[in-house]
Amino acid sequence: MEKTANDKIVEVKKEEAEVFTAEKFAKEYQALCDRMRFRIVVNPAYISRDDGSWSTILQMSVGQLPVKSIANN
Repeated sequence: MEKTANDKIVEVKKEEAEVFTAEKFAKEYQALCDRMRFRIVVNPAYISRDDGSWSTILQMSVGQLPVKSIANN
């Protein structure tokens, strides 16, 4: 219980926060990809720098997944 600015006592209920894990994220992401038929795709790209060297960057995009045919199942 906590006191408010006008000295009233109120009961404060605290809810447990949901705990997220990498495994849960991966499972839910895979389910989303299966349902929506899209996936985040990451491709390396190279850009030249002012000093004549090159840097590697990662370009992200959304790619459509192919539709599974019945023959492949």
